[in-house]
Amino acid sequence: MRDYLLEMFLVSLLLTIAVELAVGVVCFAIRGKNKILLVTLVNVLTNPPAVLLCWLGRRYLPDAANLPVQLLVEIAVIIVEAWIYCSFAKKRQWEIDHPIRLSVMANLCAWLTGVVLLEIRRSL
Repeated sequence: MRDYLLEMFLVSLLLTIAVELAVGVVCFAIRGKNKILLVTLVNVLTNPPAVLLCWLGRRYLPDAANLPVQLLVEIAVIIVEAWIYCSFAKKRQWEIDHPIRLSVMANLCAWLTGVVLLEIRRSL
């Protein structure tokens, strides 16, 4: 069980960082070491609790609650990440344009990527 959990957390975190960085670079011109580090650290902060809550929901709640739990957790993550990005966007040297859109798009893409990959894995 321990190995499964470690793999689940690590794969989820690395995949989320990769997808959200890709969205940031392609759609929001996130460039430079500091901005890339910010996106990475924001995900290190938000992804593990989100994965834990969704895993606990799948484990202890009825199957019908799975999607609502995921959506509520993702909304909370979007709010936290948007708040962090907004706090940095106010500082001149960071120049983060559209921090709320960045959070929404990056998290939507990461979540959808996870859903698709999970379905592919289940079908194998």
